[in-house]
Amino acid sequence: MKPSGYNFFVSSFFDGWIIAYNSLWGSFFTMSEEEMRTCKGILDSLEEGERVEFSESELIHKLIEFKFIIDDPVDEQMEVKNRYSRYREKSQGLSLTIAPTVSCNFRCSYCFQEPTKKRMTRENVDTIIKYIDKNLNEGNSLHITWFGGEPLLAFDVIVDVCDILHRLCKGRKCDFTQSMITNGSLLNDKKIEFLVAEGNFKDIQVTLDGPPEFHDQRRPTIGNRATFYKILENVKRASDKVPVTVRVNIDKRNYHSLEQLVDILIDHGLRNRVHLYLGHVLPYTEACYNLESIALAIEEFAEIESKFQFHLLQRGFLEVGSLPKPRKGNLCIADNPNGAVLAPDNLVFRCWNEVAMSSEDAVGVLEDQKLKIENKYPSRQKNGIASELYQDKIMEENNRHWDSYNPFCHEICQHCKVLPLCHGGCPWEARKNPEGGAGHCTPLKFNLPDKLRIYHMQNTLSKVLRPDEN
Repeated sequence: MKPSGYNFFVSSFFDGWIIAYNSLWGSFFTMSEEEMRTCKGILDSLEEGERVEFSESELIHKLIEFKFIIDDPVDEQMEVKNRYSRYREKSQGLSLTIAPTVSCNFRCSYCFQEPTKKRMTRENVDTIIKYIDKNLNEGNSLHITWFGGEPLLAFDVIVDVCDILHRLCKGRKCDFTQSMITNGSLLNDKKIEFLVAEGNFKDIQVTLDGPPEFHDQRRPTIGNRATFYKILENVKRASDKVPVTVRVNIDKRNYHSLEQLVDILIDHGLRNRVHLYLGHVLPYTEACYNLESIALAIEEFAEIESKFQFHLLQRGFLEVGSLPKPRKGNLCIADNPNGAVLAPDNLVFRCWNEVAMSSEDAVGVLEDQKLKIENKYPSRQKNGIASELYQDKIMEENNRHWDSYNPFCHEICQHCKVLPLCHGGCPWEARKNPEGGAGHCTPLKFNLPDKLRIYHMQNTLSKVLRPDEN
């Protein structure tokens, strides 16, 4: 027997209690300080190769059952890699991001997209439906994330596609779910009622970048008009009918205003009606490389994130964070063999960051008589799912880069204790880094102990404030 290499032991916010957590196996429990001393003695002895006589105590039982102590032959680093490959290869169903338009009515100061007015035509919609029809197998699942630009600028496209997909999924006995990322300015009563009537929207995400004096500087309309209170009112109307997440994008210019934003949300009755989380403003693409000087370092972002969650708990928010879970399979749509980003002009990409880019960055184009390209040929089948993609040589090379993505190629990541939680981080960002360095570090590398403390406190408070749910 030996100690797991992914054990964490963290002092709780509550005096006298220790949190035990394993990032590979997802185990979590608490113990007293006295039990921790016993635990440390056992683990230290095992680490030094000493023979340990295990008692029948509850603590020993937990350490073995929850895999804080594992069998000698277990190769945990290989388990991380095998888990990724195994679940990625076995993934089924379709996970698609659809941008009905990459036009936007905002001009955000940190946008990673070049302004454009591209919008899906009726022919584009027909082609997308044919693609889904060809690739959605009986009994599988379909998830659509509506993205942009601002997707609600093409609300008619969303309505048309949803109507067809509901009938298609019903006929094939497929689970159909949706989500949307919107700036929230167009989320009026008509559109809210549509989302409610759909019955399968799991999340609507909008963005508020602090109180109005900060938000309105960062996220004005094309005509430079303020947007904060318009979005806030729309969120208030929507939040009782569909799940709403409020993302707050932060950098060096606005992170200090977070508590003011929380005050405003509480004053408008949104405490525990919306989920809040922070987004890290980064120079993702050439369109926003000028942001490097104002972007927070990952260590800074991690510290702000944990302080923000703790502040939410103090202000009476009951669900501020979940227990970090070890990942299985792909990280996001970019490394999902059954995922794609579908843009206007029938272009197909592998990452959201590319959605407004040109065919030079695409991995293919959906079949359409008007848009077929020279030197085209069908891409190879993946997992038995027939592709409707056609590629020229540049597109084929782009796709090869994504297909060959290895989240475990970064040297520093190999021995990192949070690797099971991040799998090397954002593939888009990780691909920019040399293999001798790290991937794209998750904030959890720097704030996991605080996240565990906050989760423990949140659960403890929930048992007191919501006894009927526990």
